[in-house]
Formats: sequence, C-alpha cells, structure tokens
Amino acid sequence: MVFNRRRRRYSSRYERKSRRFRWLPVLLLVIVIPIGIELLARLVVNMAGLTERLTQDQTAPIVQAYQLNFVDPEGDPYEAIPHSGELAAARNPLLGYQLLPAQSSEFWAINEQGFRDLEPISTTKGSDEIRIFVLGGSTAFGQLSANNQSTFTEKLEAQLNNQVAQQAANPGQFQPTVLPYRADQVQEALALPPRIRAGQYRVVNAAVPGYAAGNELALLVQRVAAYDPDMLVVLDSYPDLLLPSNQLGTDFPGLESALHNERESFSRRLRRQIAQWFNRLYSVRLAKYYLPQSKPPDESSTQPLNLLTARADLPLHEQLAADEAELSQRVNRYRQHLLQMVRWTSGMRKRLIIGVQPEITGRAEEALTPAEAAIVKELGTDYIERVRQSYPKLAEAANQAAQTSENAKVVDLYRLYETFENQAFHSPTGLTDEANTALAAALYQAIAADLALNPQPFGTVP
Repeated sequence: MVFNRRRRRYSSRYERKSRRFRWLPVLLLVIVIPIGIELLARLVVNMAGLTERLTQDQTAPIVQAYQLNFVDPEGDPYEAIPHSGELAAARNPLLGYQLLPAQSSEFWAINEQGFRDLEPISTTKGSDEIRIFVLGGSTAFGQLSANNQSTFTEKLEAQLNNQVAQQAANPGQFQPTVLPYRADQVQEALALPPRIRAGQYRVVNAAVPGYAAGNELALLVQRVAAYDPDMLVVLDSYPDLLLPSNQLGTDFPGLESALHNERESFSRRLRRQIAQWFNRLYSVRLAKYYLPQSKPPDESSTQPLNLLTARADLPLHEQLAADEAELSQRVNRYRQHLLQMVRWTSGMRKRLIIGVQPEITGRAEEALTPAEAAIVKELGTDYIERVRQSYPKLAEAANQAAQTSENAKVVDLYRLYETFENQAFHSPTGLTDEANTALAAALYQAIAADLALNPQPFGTVP
C-alpha cells in the first residue's frame, strides 16, 4: 500500500512535469524552422554572390539626393515628418515651404537665393541682361537630372545665347534689321530665321519640387518679382490634378503633428521597427529579389518623387478627382492661379508662357520603351483614363487665362513625347536628360517666337 502511494505520487509529479514541457517541441519548431530558413537563405545568397546586391540600400543615391528633407529653422529634421532626403526645405508661411539656399549635392546645386543655379543672382540687373524665370514643380526643377547642366533651363539658356552669338558672327544667316528694296530679295530675306533680341540671356530655375500653381503664384509675388524678370515660364498642371480642391497649394506632409511636436506612439514605433527588422532578413530579401511582382524597379517609379498632396500615401488613381464636381473645382483653382499670374505679368509688362507639362500617358503606346511600358501598366487603366480626360480641361483652363492678355500664351506639352524615339519618362512626370533636351528645344521655339524682331521696311533708318 505504501509502495503504491509512493508510485502514484511519483507518477503524478511526472505527469505534471510532462504537461509543463509539452509545449517545448512546438516552441523549438517555431524557433528552429525560421532560423533554419534564414541560415539557408544566407548560404544561398553567399553561394550565388548576391550579398552586396541584396544588402545595399535599395534607394538609389540619385533618388536620395532629390528627396526633400524638411527641416526646422535651426536646420534639424522634423521627427514627425518621414522625408529624409538630401534636398533641404524649410517652412515658409507664405509659400508653404522653400528650398534652403547655398546647398549642393553630386546631382544639383542651389544658389544663395534658393534657386537651382550655379551662380548667385542679384536684384540689380545688368544693362544687357535678359532674365527668364522658370516656375513649376518637380518636372520644371529637373527631378533626377544628372546635374544642373542637364536640366532644360540650362539647355534653354545655352540655346538662346548661342543664337545671339550666331547672329553677331553670321548676320547673313538671319533676317536683316531692314528689308531690301527689291521684292524678290524681300522674300528671300523673310525666309531666313528671325533675329531675337540681342543681350545676355539668363534662365533662372526657380522651380521647387512638389509645388502646385498656388505655391508658384506666391513665389512669383513674394520673391521672383524682386529680380525683375523679363519673361516668365510656368511649367505645371499635374500637381493640381492630384491636389484636393480644399487645398490652395502643397505644404509640409504631416505639418500639424510636426508643429504640435507630436511623437510617434509606442505601438506605431514598435511596428515600424519590427517591419524594418523583418525587411533586413536575408530570406525576405531573397524572396523579394526572385519574385517579379515584389521586385522594386531600379530607376522607374509609379509614384512621383516629392508628391506632397494630403493623400500622397494612396495610389495615384485614388488621388485623382473621384467625380466631375471635384475635378471642376481643381481645374478652376488652377485657372484662377494662372489668371492672377497673367494679370501680374500684364500689369508689369512682362511676357508669360504657360506650359502644360508633359505626362507619360501622352506617349503613343508603340513608342513606349520597356521601362515606360512597365510604369504605364502599373499605373492602371483607371489612372490612364482619368488623366487623359483631365488634361484637355487643364489646357482649356490655361488658354482661358492666357486669352485675357496679349502678354501671355500657352504651350501644350502634354503630347510632346508622343512619338519620341527613346525613353522620355522615368516616372509619370519625371523626364530623362534626353527628354529635357527636347523640352528645351520646344520652349526655345516658343520663346524665340516671342523675342523675334520684325525687319523694318526699306528706307527705315536702323
């Protein structure tokens, strides 16, 4: 009897102990299997020679350089704002935000006045200097251009100054200042390219990534006007399609939380840190590398860099107007802002060229390169249809504003690259360096036509 009691007591202890460690094999499997997968992934990566490719930062240096970095008045980044690029921008109550002056990277340089230019610009204009200021957003700024010289503004300036030099060196190749006497000679003279106003042309890139027409209007009145431009080129439209009608312009993302010094909640910070740790696992990186649907594009993106609408985290087709009423309000806001620019330039006797900016859906399907075709496919049918329906309304709004003054005209560039032979876009509105050359040529034609000098009749004293 005593033996049986002892046996039952020992058995009971053993059963309790067994039940206590029954979960141990499951726990070991949960731990060992992921570790085994991770070790196997590391072995495969090492054997395939993919270590450097998978462990390097997925953000290309040029993308990092062009990504906006919003900083406070002391130059420190806002903790609540996720942008962490190299292009520093500070809040400005009148403009929304502005680029910090005197900064540079491998790909761009911002002068002392906050414009994308290698040289500073004075408010005092030289006697023979002809200033053309360019306003706009990311496309006008030259997003992802190799350097300042690759932007269309630099190429446009070179073309204008080259014609002035050609006119001086080879006057017979251009229309004369005074027409000849004989009718046949007059026809020959008028068949030559017209002369443009002589002088030293300075094209200043005052565009700011992310700006919409409202920001550009504020920049014109508050800052650009002080530099006495002879002509303005405004290249925009696309940001206003995506900007909700209740916003007059773009501003800091997450501005409210930044101004109130709100910090991330513990749970949100924990989720973000776990996600970062998870994405660093070799098994995850290997899966993303070999799964086509997960592989990020190298230099193409369906989400324009520095898109600063209130809903920039949503797919592009969801940021476009959901109905005709909202679209009408956005187009009307665009028209009103342009109309105010037209009135300013008219009152100041300046010339204004409104460029309706290019966009990838303006490309012919057969002209798309493989990289562009991938972007269009990812954008989706809904996006393509909405943009193609919206762009004619933007062009109409621009024309309505320009028709109120003889000093303004519109250049519709939406289909500029319709049959362009090489790659024109690296994102829905981002242009390649080669495409910027074509853009400079198109705007040169428009500007040269405005600057053309009409030959005087025979007998007129030059």
